[in-house]
Amino acid sequence: MLTFLHHVGLKQRRGRAGRVREGTCYKLISKATMNKLRDHGEPEIRRSALDQTLLSILFLGMECRPKGGFMESLLDPPDQSSIEAAAFSLQSLGALEVNSPGSYALTPLGVHLAGIPAPPVVGKILILGSIMGCRDAAIAMAAAMSAGRSPFLRVDTRRKPKRHDNGNEPESIEEIKQKRILEERKALFQSVGNSDHALLAAVYMKWESLPKGGPREQFCDTMGLAFNGMRDIAQLAQQLDSALQGIGYRSSSGANRNNGSWRIIRAVAVAGMAPGQLVKVVRPAAAYLETAEGAKEKDGNARELKFFVRTDAAETPTDPKTNEERVFIHPSSANFSTGSFSCPWLVFFSLVRTSKPFLRDVTECNSYALLLFGGPIEVQASKDIVVVDRWCQLGAHARIGSLMGGLRKRLDEMLIQKIIDPSYDISNSKEMSIIIRLIMTDGLGS
Repeated sequence: MLTFLHHVGLKQRRGRAGRVREGTCYKLISKATMNKLRDHGEPEIRRSALDQTLLSILFLGMECRPKGGFMESLLDPPDQSSIEAAAFSLQSLGALEVNSPGSYALTPLGVHLAGIPAPPVVGKILILGSIMGCRDAAIAMAAAMSAGRSPFLRVDTRRKPKRHDNGNEPESIEEIKQKRILEERKALFQSVGNSDHALLAAVYMKWESLPKGGPREQFCDTMGLAFNGMRDIAQLAQQLDSALQGIGYRSSSGANRNNGSWRIIRAVAVAGMAPGQLVKVVRPAAAYLETAEGAKEKDGNARELKFFVRTDAAETPTDPKTNEERVFIHPSSANFSTGSFSCPWLVFFSLVRTSKPFLRDVTECNSYALLLFGGPIEVQASKDIVVVDRWCQLGAHARIGSLMGGLRKRLDEMLIQKIIDPSYDISNSKEMSIIIRLIMTDGLGS
């Protein structure tokens, strides 16, 4: 594997050999490979996602059009396809609207996201967490997602068989400890629901509430956590907290009134990642067992479930097709063994491609979180269906779609008011009370 994919990088390695005295630098690649290398590395702006960059440029009022725009005037302008992909991603997130082909404008949500130095998905989680009354939980979740590496240490429960004349070998102290760690994790996961992201928030908030030093280290030992990883998350949480305060989303009793409601916290995760990172869950036909009380549906098996995401080819604003790719939940996910989801839709934050395309972290969706925050909706009244972002179909009456449209419009108006008056508290509004109740009860009332 080549560490440097250009000539300048290879030449820099020669300095290592001659740093203390004269030496020789060996490049273990063929001459043919050497001749194919570029003179310089690809500039970052040409190889990175441009979502956050485009958001900042639009917020600053710089022009960004296919011809004559700001990005096109750079020394190393990015490909037009990269700009369009970033625009489409922001549009799906609800941060951008397209006035005409190539003419972009920020939505009220986009203006708020531009003030947070984090990827737009993470920023949306922070904004919506603040206005939905779980600000601290949203900060914890966003910081853990941004850390780049899970704080959970790997726990190996596979025992090595040993043969003894007197029977099975008793479990070692280490094996007992690892089983207890898994039991603690399982108990916490069951309390937060089917969500890796809510689990991360729960772990961090518990760790942060403990006194520094021994109690925190003991908690890490109990849960199988990397202490340095938790400390990194804490630093990110402080930065995100400061960014939120800077745009008027301060900590208060109202901003944290739902901090203990995991249903709301899961909905915030869904709102941040949908619809661009939606996952369809396909379960085989239900099987039944004959019992004395009659036929009973068998419990779900995780191995029977199939998961699908949309491919890049279908993610264009004008393409009516939906191409799907099968993906798999990574064994490190707390949802790896989940055999049944109450909603056949999940969201994910990171996808890695190794032997298979794996989703490292997922959260089960809530139907009202999707209807409220999951992208453009289309009401098909004759079928009693609402389609979210041209792919996700949810059974709902037409009046539900109309209500969602009204609440979305009102939320935009409140975000505009927040821009004008940063002290305005959206979380205490009547509309947010309605939204919270819909999510908590699935529209069935109190």
